[in-house]
Amino acid sequence: MKKTLFVFVALIALAACNSRQASALVAEGAGSEVAFEVAKNYFVKNNIEALPASPKITSEEEFGKLFGMATTMGEDGKPTAIDFAKQFVVAIIQPVTDVATEITPVKVEEKGDSLFYTYEVTTGEKQSFNIRPVSIIILDKKYEDKEIILINDQLMKKNMEEVEAYLKECGAFFIATNDGDQPRVRPFGVAEIIDGRLYIMTGKVKDVYKQMAANGKFEICALKKSGSEWMRLSGTLVNDETLAVKEEMLNRNESLKSMYKADDDNMAVLYVTNATARFFSFGAPERKVYF
Repeated sequence: MKKTLFVFVALIALAACNSRQASALVAEGAGSEVAFEVAKNYFVKNNIEALPASPKITSEEEFGKLFGMATTMGEDGKPTAIDFAKQFVVAIIQPVTDVATEITPVKVEEKGDSLFYTYEVTTGEKQSFNIRPVSIIILDKKYEDKEIILINDQLMKKNMEEVEAYLKECGAFFIATNDGDQPRVRPFGVAEIIDGRLYIMTGKVKDVYKQMAANGKFEICALKKSGSEWMRLSGTLVNDETLAVKEEMLNRNESLKSMYKADDDNMAVLYVTNATARFFSFGAPERKVYF
């Protein structure tokens, strides 16, 4: 039986160009694969009021509030046994849908304090009935304290679009780079997704570009006009000399054409890799997304 994993967010169309973001995120640094088992024959209870904020479930009591057993005929008809004294689960529930949907795990990889869960999504025909898809994987309890990071093309695309929209809403945002042992901060105002990558731009003659070229690690802070919500975006910046990308950046930002030309040997466009965006507010806990 195929192993499946379903995401919390509504599924969007698969965009092949975004796979490089997921690959880059997982590829950075050494990691080791972690064994897992798919738990079969469980269903989401109809009386739950809200889905859990995290897919990680570490106790039998918590699990029982969410799921019931669905015994079926045949040798594999019994629900998979879960021993919460030795194991925990990652359970991901999708909203009710009438579209046949399957998500296949690719691997779980341990890297530092995180477990990276890579999976692929396929959707099929519209059905004559609604379902609430759910998939549960079982992991050894020794990994219980690690953060679960889901890696999937659709999710990466959604996260990147959320960050782009946030930066645009804020208008100006501040980027910090390294100048030797001295941090430097300055305002930026342009961020665009082009060909599946989130770009910023600057001039090569500027000190900020020289700092980025010497050390691509950065952090952006963007504050909404309300003053009570802000985002911090960190990752690595990679310079891109593709002429078509530079031209598209200028076409979307007419005001820059008086200062830059795509082929002027000064305009620099840099895209974000291995990104972590942290969302904060005075009224809600911190939330993280990755792309």
